[in-house]
Amino acid sequence: MLKILRGGQRWLTALFVIGIGGVFVFFLGLGGPLSGRSQARIVEVGPHSFGLREFGRVRSRRETAVREQLGDAYDPRNLADTLDSLAMRELVDMGLLALAAEDLGLTVSKREIEQHVLSDPGFRDEAGRFSQPAFEDWVDFEYGSQRSFMQDQRLNLLIYKMMGVLFEVVHVSPGEVREYVRSQLQELSIAFVVVGSSTLPGKIEIDREALDEAVASRGAEIEGLYEELRSRYDVPEQVSARHILIRVEDDAEADEVEARRAAAQAALDRLSAGADFAELARELSEDVGTRERGGDLGFFRRGQMVAEFEDAAFALEPDQLSDLVRTDFGFHVILATGRREAHKQTLEEVYEELAEELLRREAGERRQRETVDRLADAIRAGQSLEAAAREAKIDLQRSGRIQWRSDGFVPGLGAEPELLAAAFGLEAGQSSPRVFTLENGLALVQVLERWEPEESEIAARLDAAREELRVAKREVRFDDWLGERRGSLIDSGEIVMNRDALGRR
Repeated sequence: MLKILRGGQRWLTALFVIGIGGVFVFFLGLGGPLSGRSQARIVEVGPHSFGLREFGRVRSRRETAVREQLGDAYDPRNLADTLDSLAMRELVDMGLLALAAEDLGLTVSKREIEQHVLSDPGFRDEAGRFSQPAFEDWVDFEYGSQRSFMQDQRLNLLIYKMMGVLFEVVHVSPGEVREYVRSQLQELSIAFVVVGSSTLPGKIEIDREALDEAVASRGAEIEGLYEELRSRYDVPEQVSARHILIRVEDDAEADEVEARRAAAQAALDRLSAGADFAELARELSEDVGTRERGGDLGFFRRGQMVAEFEDAAFALEPDQLSDLVRTDFGFHVILATGRREAHKQTLEEVYEELAEELLRREAGERRQRETVDRLADAIRAGQSLEAAAREAKIDLQRSGRIQWRSDGFVPGLGAEPELLAAAFGLEAGQSSPRVFTLENGLALVQVLERWEPEESEIAARLDAAREELRVAKREVRFDDWLGERRGSLIDSGEIVMNRDALGRR
């Protein structure tokens, strides 16, 4: 879910909405430095501090945006820490921009404050005149005091001015726009291999000596694996049974059904009279899969048999014989032979099994890495991925014609933006020796064909793409700038985030 949140919005967008509806009023004196806010300091950036009130406003705005983005998947309890982090991060970035603005000598004049308040339609009455009571009521409700309101809006104006300075230097050349459009309209087809534990042939054998050593020395890892696989060891209720089946065809007439019922009843009568179930099953049962085993089905849990059979079997006590049971297969006579109550296997019970699982995983990962490394080495030596995979007897998958997508979606792979970006950097016929780590294994890619867009297609997109590219470059520059500033101030101790203070909310 964090991937959805962080991938679906950028800090630039968030900062652009800071202070929406923010206004100043000409009769209020301009506030001093950004201090004197609510007493509990949540975030400090140099001389600027933000308290619970500021944190609450930013977090509320974040929460509204996330709720709209996730819809029914929104869970306020599970996302509480994430929302706290997003709000604190936004306050830090606000402080960074304000600091930079002040370092450049940017200021907010009284005239700018007046223009803000007079231009805001939210504080005008029906006749279009500025309403001081409406303004004062809103400020009191949202900020608690006019001083806090003014300090907040002064900060926002400084931020906007600093953002303007940053964005002034963003330039997009005609060549960049053309190349951007061309890359968006290009199409290619690719071949790829995904080497996972399930795709490699042969069973991994675990040496007894290595297993004993793992049991003796890797307790912490084995316990961690037990926690990871806990659901595997929640063993449900199970029963074991034998059965005799007298089949009934789907299209059987009524008299045929009755004749089959009579045959099943005759078997049940013989069993009730003391006949051996296993011997009678070998003689009469029409279930070829279990007949030679005397009708033995072994242990099974709920959900493994058809409902009518399952209900009858689980209602029996061990050694108890059922009445006739009708299913889509025909008529059954069931003998319960055992029962296991639902239970959880303890760590001690499965300790050696987990040690073997741990070693098997590690061996599988080594096999995956060795396999893709051999393919990558073959590519470096001049082979194509197609040829190397064929030689190694590894399945090669091919896509149809695909275009660049911002989410990195590749048919057959899902969202893999790094792999897709690498593919668009290759020429037709070229393979990449780079190994990509996917959720289900390790992958390599080759471009089979490329299709370039027509000049008319490129020309039709230039105007719209120019603004798209400008916005994209602004976001990258903005994020890079914030990252550099944030890192340097954290190192110098000028950024403080006090999570403990949030407990006072």
